[in-house]
Amino acid sequence: MLLLAACSPKSTLELGLDDLSARFVAANQADTIEPMLKLYYLKGCDSFITSRLKGALDYELGLPIQQIEFEALSGASEETINFTHNGANYGPSLTPRYRMRVRYAVEDHFSSLFTVGQNPTGEWQIICAKPKPSIRY
Repeated sequence: MLLLAACSPKSTLELGLDDLSARFVAANQADTIEPMLKLYYLKGCDSFITSRLKGALDYELGLPIQQIEFEALSGASEETINFTHNGANYGPSLTPRYRMRVRYAVEDHFSSLFTVGQNPTGEWQIICAKPKPSIRY
């Protein structure tokens, strides 16, 4: 029996992703967006990003969740945050590792994609954009 558990297709990383999924469901049912914001790795993010994030989260908060799935990233450029806004270059707040697809149980089959990574303590969190440090010559 122990051997079967050791060979299980669920890895330690996936177990942590299950925890993120459960935390997401709980945060989705909260009365405010604060619990949902705690799922994001916001270290180094600026007010531009946090205000945009709050607006997006406010729209989806409370929608009934049908399913949450995780997909390994392929390394495609569209899977990484990399853009410039008002002269500031932005990148991911964590190293992207998985895509989290949240399907909502609504008539139009609305779904959202989130990119997740592990923070320095090993906890899975949702990635957001943060300003990249300026390159000094």
